[in-house]
Amino acid sequence: MNHFQKALIKLLAYSLWIFGTTSIQANPPASVIKPSGYSQSELDTALLNFYQDWKATYLVQQCGEGRYLVDMAADGNTVEGGTAASTLTTSEAHGYGMLIMVMMADFDPQAKRIFDGMVDFFHDHPAQSARGLMAWNQLRNCKEAGENVGGRHSASDGDMDIAYAFLLADKKWGSSGKINYKHEAINVITAIRQHEVDPENHFIRLGDWVDDIDDGQYANTTRSSDFMVSHLKAYADATGDKSWNKVRDTTYAIMASIRQTDSPKTALMPDFIVGLPHHPQPAKAMFLEGGDDGAYSWNAARYPWRVALDYRLYGDKRARSALAPINQWIINITHGDPKRIADTYALDGTYSKDSGFNSMAFVSMFAVSATIDPSNQAWLNALWENIKNKPVENEDYFGNTLKMLAMITITGHWDKPLHL
Repeated sequence: MNHFQKALIKLLAYSLWIFGTTSIQANPPASVIKPSGYSQSELDTALLNFYQDWKATYLVQQCGEGRYLVDMAADGNTVEGGTAASTLTTSEAHGYGMLIMVMMADFDPQAKRIFDGMVDFFHDHPAQSARGLMAWNQLRNCKEAGENVGGRHSASDGDMDIAYAFLLADKKWGSSGKINYKHEAINVITAIRQHEVDPENHFIRLGDWVDDIDDGQYANTTRSSDFMVSHLKAYADATGDKSWNKVRDTTYAIMASIRQTDSPKTALMPDFIVGLPHHPQPAKAMFLEGGDDGAYSWNAARYPWRVALDYRLYGDKRARSALAPINQWIINITHGDPKRIADTYALDGTYSKDSGFNSMAFVSMFAVSATIDPSNQAWLNALWENIKNKPVENEDYFGNTLKMLAMITITGHWDKPLHL
């Protein structure tokens, strides 16, 4: 048994100890809840009202005939996240947009046409490594950003969402029309496996560039916002490639290791995790993006939503066990008031002195996490009231788009009609 095999067994043992064994079921668990006191029609009305605002603000037809994309700067706010000046969009935003369009197709008769236009834009901007991946950063001149910001490199999160959106499109519309959505999905999934997953150690890398930058110092790194464990199960089911289940299990094992050693009281994840495969640990400050690289910050904010989906869709008990302590911690630290949710926390649960509060990028993600257990009903109700009453003008692209995705999930439109 080599060193890696021993390390992986150790990680998986942590996972079993903390999370329990895998338990997959065909339908969402009965324990999943929605905001109480509302009919489904009232929940859908709130969803549709915000969708119309989101769509009118961020969805644009640009960069060629019939092309559609998410304009990240359409609200006049500065685009963050290490993007180039004059950024128009990124693969992350494009993946979110494709997910939103296919999820909202029951409400919007334009959704398929717009989705297909987003597919055309995706095809126009391949990453330099593979046509199945998308170049990370596009500018307002509709060209890729320069190499100084890695504009033609890929980012795993955007590609993973794009692949999943194609799988949903195949389920929703079939693949016998102009675009073979299933074929597109397989192409993207294959490229992700080849360029964005460590081939020996089965963890999700940051993108296709990690071996080539700064002597490979980012090669043994993963990002908690990429822990899309339900996507990984869908990839395995769609392709028949069971190695995706190894990636899923390794992801849960990394989560378990961080929880045991670095966040036993909160179960929070840091933005970036280094030291893979043998010694997962939070990144140091300024590792890649800034001083909060090892904190629960703007990347990790998406983690509760990503993991909750695996419980909602597949009933994986590891997901529920991962989120239960987070839910209890955030209720306690805020005294049940969503407006007291900070936008950066150390893994011990203390918030940053520079932190703001009540950002939808954090509030909405905690709301999805709250849906996994009826004991969170009062907390979910408070979160929902806060979410639905905050207008689009009070947030930027990131907060509004995560809020849009959260509302789709909370109201039941992620897992009911399009379950894979």
